Amino acid sequence: MKNNKIRVFGMTWLNRRLSRKMVLGLIIVAALSWIFMCRSFMTYLSNNARRSYDVMISHADGYAQDVAAILERSENFNRLQYYLEKHELGCIVWDADGRLIFAYTNPVNDNHGVIASIKRESTLGSGQNITFQIWTHSTPQQDLIDSLRYKVRSGLFLLNVCIFLLMAVLIFTIVVIPVVQLRKTMRLYYEQGKLPKRSNRMDEIGKLQNTFADMVEVIQAKEQAEHRLVASISHDIKNPLTSIMGYTERLLSTELPPEKQRQYLRCVYDKALGIKSLVDKFDEYLDVGLRDTVPMISVKAKDICSMLQKEYGAELEDAGVNFEINCRCPESCLMCNMDDLKRFFGNLIGNSICHAGAEHLELHILCQKQEDQIEFCFWDNGHGVDPVILPKIFEPFYTTDRGRKVSGLGLSICKNIAKAHGGTVSAENVPKGGLLIRLLLPCTKS
Repeated sequence: MKNNKIRVFGMTWLNRRLSRKMVLGLIIVAALSWIFMCRSFMTYLSNNARRSYDVMISHADGYAQDVAAILERSENFNRLQYYLEKHELGCIVWDADGRLIFAYTNPVNDNHGVIASIKRESTLGSGQNITFQIWTHSTPQQDLIDSLRYKVRSGLFLLNVCIFLLMAVLIFTIVVIPVVQLRKTMRLYYEQGKLPKRSNRMDEIGKLQNTFADMVEVIQAKEQAEHRLVASISHDIKNPLTSIMGYTERLLSTELPPEKQRQYLRCVYDKALGIKSLVDKFDEYLDVGLRDTVPMISVKAKDICSMLQKEYGAELEDAGVNFEINCRCPESCLMCNMDDLKRFFGNLIGNSICHAGAEHLELHILCQKQEDQIEFCFWDNGHGVDPVILPKIFEPFYTTDRGRKVSGLGLSICKNIAKAHGGTVSAENVPKGGLLIRLLLPCTKS
């Protein structure tokens, strides 16, 4: 079934890193805060200044109405002056020809401040048309600054609260929720054994969850390997141990002729040797797989090939096995442990002798350089391995023959040796027949 998810341009780039999401979130917050500052906050300050101005104008307009009413009722300016003194107002009155007929300016002072002034036309009680202008007492500069400071402080507080809430939502959505879900996934695994699902996210949190899923798969594989290990050891020890118990029971409960006793004792001894061989092989597997480091020395390829020829050549020739070594990069060097490499090829040789199935067994080793690696190819002329089980032959205790002793440890030991040397090992069938084992090891400068 095809995946019909809609892909938005740029989302792949964004999803790959959590830091990119956080940077984008910060940019969004900065842009929104700037918009809020330029629009909402500046509008807020403008409205407050406008309201303050409207209040001053409204008061001045009220005073102007009172002054007009006083002038309409009387031509005596004493009552007007009393009203102006009481409310700390200033006032100038002109007649229709523009001549000054009254002035009161006592509230004017030298302090810096703001005043509200209104100019109106009116009529005296005698019917004379006049024009007057009043102004309020000045509001001190510090009072205006304090008022504006209070308004700014309140507005900035609200702005910071909004930015904080927006950042909290972004962080909670981008970071906290995925981390909580990952923690829940981990708890479900170690409490209930529920396997974690892989995440479609490509950022650090998605990679963390996928790494956890990979780790769980590795743990599951190791548990299965341990189960196979226990089952294999149990099987390979149980059969000879049952025979040993049967023979010893007969020796203890029945009077047997000396020849029969020696026969039974020989069988017991042979079965014990089989168990010892299994235990030795298992110790070898643990020794190679559990140690952290092995002593390495720089060795030339020709020295390794000479060691293998000297170690196995004569013995294989006596057994009627054709053994050939071809070294095409004699001066190339690599860091290795000679004992481990001897064990590596010894296991391959023993495996071919036991399972190749060739009438006239031939074993070949080719050493050549591949870029910055040295390649060792080992193959025989046997029947090869079923392609279905070929990927599993390096697994510990894997075998298709449950009656075979020391099941499936040889090639697993070879894999551990290759890993300890920083190399890789693989297997494939030879087209003409036989199994080929390919070992790649890092090449070093001489």
